[in-house]
Amino acid sequence: MSEDQDLDRRRQRTRKAVFDAFTRLLFTRRYGVIRTTDLIEAAGVGRSTFYEHFRNKDDVLVWAIDPIFEPLAEAGAGRASLPRLHFVLDHLWERRALSRVLFDPPLFAKLQRKLASMIEARLTADSLSGTPVALTATAAAASQLAMLRLWLTGEVACEPAILARELAGSGA
Repeated sequence: MSEDQDLDRRRQRTRKAVFDAFTRLLFTRRYGVIRTTDLIEAAGVGRSTFYEHFRNKDDVLVWAIDPIFEPLAEAGAGRASLPRLHFVLDHLWERRALSRVLFDPPLFAKLQRKLASMIEARLTADSLSGTPVALTATAAAASQLAMLRLWLTGEVACEPAILARELAGSGA
């Protein structure tokens, strides 16, 4: 095994340990009371190792949200999969108390930038008729997250299938 492969495996093990610890902590504590030191301890990694990968717990959440944001990013780029969106909505609804933390400042702004960058990576300038890609991506991300917030907080009620169709239509 090469040194690069060994390093990559160590990085993957570290990230998995942090992700698993983060998930365990989220199900036993409120996000706001989880400290980075709690996460480091629960992951069983050293402080310096943790900080080689992440700056803080918010960075872990922004990194860990990828599987949730993938279907949203695809929808934001006009390539929605309704079954995948429905699956994500069911997942978020089952964990809605936990999901609401996504909309608290300053984390919300970080997550919106993350989703916008994921959408932007899927868009092409040709498909936008001169509209800046970043503008379209940011607007799609803001729209999707606004709909999710309204739904998860109970401000607007609707069936997940309806919300999935709306999210699918919020793209470029």
